[in-house]
Amino acid sequence: MSIVNYFNHGFQSDIGKLKFSEVPQVLKDILNDKDLIQFGGKNWSRAQDDLNDIDVELRPMFVLCLFALVATDQCMQTYFKPHYAAWRTHTAYPKFGWTRFGFHNENPLKLLSVPEQAQLVDVEQTCALMREFVGFYRTLVSDYCHLHAPQISADLFFSRLLQDDIFAMGEGRVVTTFKQAAPVLIKGRTLDVSASEGYLLVA
Repeated sequence: MSIVNYFNHGFQSDIGKLKFSEVPQVLKDILNDKDLIQFGGKNWSRAQDDLNDIDVELRPMFVLCLFALVATDQCMQTYFKPHYAAWRTHTAYPKFGWTRFGFHNENPLKLLSVPEQAQLVDVEQTCALMREFVGFYRTLVSDYCHLHAPQISADLFFSRLLQDDIFAMGEGRVVTTFKQAAPVLIKGRTLDVSASEGYLLVA
């Protein structure tokens, strides 16, 4: 099964198998997101529970697709704020993080590193999918921007994402393999983009 086929026909139901927790109403009001729910916990402490109901053979594609959505959500929230409300309206996917005196985004790369460390995914299979995944991810973002945010190019989006401080994290083979494949997400790689304008883990 290709990643595109899985995303269109399997992922949407699999994401509903995550173990969600409620976000306090006061935070929903502050973030102006009445349907906001979360999963994961700090350092994805609930990874085992979240992945228990995902078919073992499909877990590599699941964590890659989940990473794409979480990273996109956080990048839109941080670097493209005028477009974030529309993104949430169109997607309404759960947030990856935890709440304690506010909502805290977790590093999306932990969606790749924690399952490897906990031996919850086949690392070889996950790494083998990476080239296909980055092509899928580029198309996913490009199509969304074309339809809903034409002011944003895929090159600009991925320049912001890949230069964020979250990418200082380097834990495990899957994260390393993603970083090695990620430059093709930016086709031109000619933009001079400063990472100082935002930081994904600051909600």
